[in-house]
Amino acid sequence: MGGSVQPYGKRWRIVIYWKGGHRRLSVDCDTFQPFFTKARGEKYLGVAQQQIDREELDPANWQADSPVLVERKAPAWLISAGRRVSKKTLQMYSTAVYKYIIPLIGKKDVRKLKHGDMQDLYDLLLDRHTNEIGYKVMSTLRTMLRDLYRREDIFRVPPFPVLTRSSEKKVVEYLTLEQQDKLLDAIPERHRPIFEFGMEFGLRTQEVRAIQWDCIKDGRVLIKRAFSENALKGTKTGDERSLILTTNGRRILDNAKQNTSVSYVFVRPDGKPYTNKNINATWRGAEKTAGIYCKLQNAMRHSLACQLLDKGVPIETVMQILGHKTIKMTMRYTHRMITPSADSALENRRVVDIKEIGGKGANYNGRLLFTV
Repeated sequence: MGGSVQPYGKRWRIVIYWKGGHRRLSVDCDTFQPFFTKARGEKYLGVAQQQIDREELDPANWQADSPVLVERKAPAWLISAGRRVSKKTLQMYSTAVYKYIIPLIGKKDVRKLKHGDMQDLYDLLLDRHTNEIGYKVMSTLRTMLRDLYRREDIFRVPPFPVLTRSSEKKVVEYLTLEQQDKLLDAIPERHRPIFEFGMEFGLRTQEVRAIQWDCIKDGRVLIKRAFSENALKGTKTGDERSLILTTNGRRILDNAKQNTSVSYVFVRPDGKPYTNKNINATWRGAEKTAGIYCKLQNAMRHSLACQLLDKGVPIETVMQILGHKTIKMTMRYTHRMITPSADSALENRRVVDIKEIGGKGANYNGRLLFTV
């Protein structure tokens, strides 16, 4: 194969035969630094020869003036980061890299990024997206640059603007029935049943996604499965729980059954069960339309607990409905005292005022609205 390390001023460079001619390589392909010693040049001569053997040599990666593009470094960093972080964190990193960082600054040289580049990127993100997205993207980029610095792939991390997650949105901890109905009305009718059912029974999003028709029998709904990512498993606690199928719950299932003949109760138009991405995207759209902001998990599970407690349902009953193993978990919501059964508490959460029949309630898609 051939190749040698030759003096180049006060430094050294590699001369190697490749594709019919001699190539002069003036910096290493990892940190893009010159060869200050002959020993370092000889080390990277071996690297270059291995790359030729694998047909991977790109002379541009060995030139001092060759840009090291963000779009080339970021995917390689993701592979390395994937060995150290959780699947959820890696998913966030991947979204930030491929949806925002590469499209917006992918053509920039990662070694030459400046504070001005960081400020311009952050301003652009805030103009187009929410504070939360801006925060996650910039935090991902900062983590990437710090990792590259520790690896000595770059030799400085540019100063970042002050990042904030603050927002003008007022986020509520739980929904009243009125807020809940306003949000449900903002959800497209085709997707509404899965949210209604989750709210009716205080289910986790991964539980309501996993409900199949074999869980609906004898006037009850059995919660025994949940999704972890997109893999079907048991519930979070490993226990099953059975809840009365309320009048409102039956109505929701009737609407869902008209749209599917597959094993899952709630499916997308393509007949497949919902993913977290689908359900969260629909929820964010409803929040924006309704002008009410509440985390989906809180909207389904926390809200049911607080609504029941506000009606005087004892905390032990709420604990039973939610499937908590200890009372401490339920005490996060609040404390009330009365003693209806779990079944009657669910059934009586919504009570129709007979005087309103034919009025506002009759035009509200058949939902039971009026509380006493």
